[in-house]
Amino acid sequence: MRKIKPLLLTRLTAHTHQPIDSVFTFIANHENYKRWYPGVISVTSVDDMPHGVVGKTYCETLQMPGGRLQNIQIVTIASTPPHRFVTQGDFASLLPQMTFDLSSSEGGGTDVMWMFHSRHTSPVRRLVARLIFRPILRRQATHAMATLTRLLEQIAA
Repeated sequence: MRKIKPLLLTRLTAHTHQPIDSVFTFIANHENYKRWYPGVISVTSVDDMPHGVVGKTYCETLQMPGGRLQNIQIVTIASTPPHRFVTQGDFASLLPQMTFDLSSSEGGGTDVMWMFHSRHTSPVRRLVARLIFRPILRRQATHAMATLTRLLEQIAA
């Protein structure tokens, strides 16, 4: 049986003057997500594991269209400090996966690549993700990346 790759919904890149270690530390603390992603009401740790380690789990509360609140469990599934941080959520409609790939820039600072995927394997669910979720995520992620970049520039080196 052929393994189906996660469906890429959006990919964004940015640059910050902050060093890669500072950027990774900020991103790997998923509680910071509420500071820069629109519609996130709260993010709280559900365990005592340190931020940025595989298995670290959070409860994220989102405000959905129409005002309904949705709790999503977010788990760190990959972490290679200071270069890669990956989470997955249990939101059944999307099965989201968020990946950050960081690299030190030749001119100093850090280049950030941020991707959202859907882990659905069903052709129908993938079609729904492409038609409904992709435009929403692209719009939100564009705003979020600008906010994230501003916050990263404010981090004390």
